[in-house]
Amino acid sequence: MLTSLSTALVAIVLLGGPAFAQRPDWTDRPDWTQRPHFTRSSGAPDSVTVTSTSAGSVVSTAPVFSTPVTNTSAAVYSNSTTRTRVPSGIFFTGGSTGTGSGAAQPTGYWNVTRTYNHTRSSAVVPSGSTSASFISLNTTQYISHSTNTPSSRTQGSVASTLRTLTTSYSSKNASSTAISTSSLATSATRSVAAASSTSATSTADPKIPFLRGVNLGGWLVLEEWMNADLFEDTLAVDEYSFSSTSNASEALAEHWATFITQDDIASLADTGINALRIPIGFWAYDNVNTPYHQGQDAYLEKAIGWAKQYNMSVWVDCHGSPGSQNGYSSSGRVGFVNWQQGTNLNRSTSVLETIAAKYGAEEYAGVVVGIELTNEPMAGGANDLGVTRQWTQDAYAAVKAKVANPNLQIIMQDAYAGVDSWIPTAEAIIGQGSKTFAMDTHLYQLYTPADNDLDQSQHITKACGWSTALSTSNAVVPTYVGEWSTTTNICVNPDNSTTSGFSCTITGCQCQADSFSTWNDAMIAQVRKYVEAQLDVFEASSSGYFAWSLKGPGAWGFQNAIEGGIIPNPLTDRKFAKQCTRTTRRAVRGSLGVAGEAW
Repeated sequence: MLTSLSTALVAIVLLGGPAFAQRPDWTDRPDWTQRPHFTRSSGAPDSVTVTSTSAGSVVSTAPVFSTPVTNTSAAVYSNSTTRTRVPSGIFFTGGSTGTGSGAAQPTGYWNVTRTYNHTRSSAVVPSGSTSASFISLNTTQYISHSTNTPSSRTQGSVASTLRTLTTSYSSKNASSTAISTSSLATSATRSVAAASSTSATSTADPKIPFLRGVNLGGWLVLEEWMNADLFEDTLAVDEYSFSSTSNASEALAEHWATFITQDDIASLADTGINALRIPIGFWAYDNVNTPYHQGQDAYLEKAIGWAKQYNMSVWVDCHGSPGSQNGYSSSGRVGFVNWQQGTNLNRSTSVLETIAAKYGAEEYAGVVVGIELTNEPMAGGANDLGVTRQWTQDAYAAVKAKVANPNLQIIMQDAYAGVDSWIPTAEAIIGQGSKTFAMDTHLYQLYTPADNDLDQSQHITKACGWSTALSTSNAVVPTYVGEWSTTTNICVNPDNSTTSGFSCTITGCQCQADSFSTWNDAMIAQVRKYVEAQLDVFEASSSGYFAWSLKGPGAWGFQNAIEGGIIPNPLTDRKFAKQCTRTTRRAVRGSLGVAGEAW
């Protein structure tokens, strides 16, 4: 941004009201129809000084709520002792002391050290421009509110308006331009709308849209529970053993050609799905000394072509790694966890380099937005989590070196260690660079005894609680829910109360374990409530999500769930709104993370 500017630029923004303290129930992303109310902190300064560095200029409007701004290479700290929280988009000098980082800073991210450290390195104002483009730091649009007249407030606070006008610079001829708050608001509104409507398939667009996706599980990596017909009359329990059965090659070829088709992808277009996560095994690229068959990559390429046709983005997910990273059938081989043994980690990296060299090429840049390093590596037992984290850094560097698409994300699944526990690793990888590393977490509530003791209201409460770790991680690194499901193990009584379990004895009671085709309206409603709660959390606290899976038995199949009414169609539709407090759904979401329209 304005890299030829040789001297520091200073813009003073005087606000017509008092300095602001965050109201107690503030969230980083409040409902876009709501105007936050602010009250004065004791000793807080009445004005805010905004100072840019030689790297570029800063343009700010006011109202005090969610100010759209542009800036580069900036970091801000609020008072770390009092841990004062500051609303997104407001320039602030820091706590009630009036001290800060000394540079022009946007606010809105509370990092793990409980300070506000906001770094933005994206060049958002082109060199030579005479006006600044706008981007919304919190990705929601408050600009429709009036900015030049006080509006009614509760708690005795008053609206603030812009008194001193901002300055715009050209790299060739620096000049001051007076800009009214109304024209700034109009400009910002147009820019945000344009950014949000940009097609995800545009190779010229450096941004990745908010991903509402579905997995194509059970297709290019077999899982017996999802592909029961294929495994029938065999002793195979996974793809490794299936590959040695008679006629395996022919059976696999027919399966790949028929399990997922173009019609399936076309059917997703009206549901709000804009992304596909496509699992594939390492053996599709390196099956030396294994029984695995090859041919999957040709179908992966077909799917990418279909995605492009229907304006969808794609993650290529290395679902099975050499030696098996978890011993599950989803890794290709059940019962063995040898991923960190011998040369398997190096082999894993080599396969990823092959994938990256192909799908990280510019020709795929408009569609393939991510490559996932591995899926659900075991965090204990045969795997050392520390080794996994170090391998992640090494694999990221190796993959990054192979890709031509500078915006392609390289994603790591959190090994069920908690996505927020990966923040130090993510920070080490990202450094001061662009956010081309991302985290994936998988959120289910049916695989532990504790989860299976919950009734549906408790499942919903737990889902609402996911927002904390998701938003904490997403503030630092783009964070996705790579897998989620509709399933909890509950029963619904005739009075619509729910209990945990797989069976019940009350007349008229039905359990989720019963055949999906027999579910009554009460069961459908209870499952829909849980699904909507999850979606609201994902919408508010992550950079995207992928249902598991497009096809599967009963409610595990996205297509079945849409047809059965337990997943909203479109995904943004709601029958049970606002089940989770402190989360808000987005009116428009066209960006990664919580901090801006582009990283």
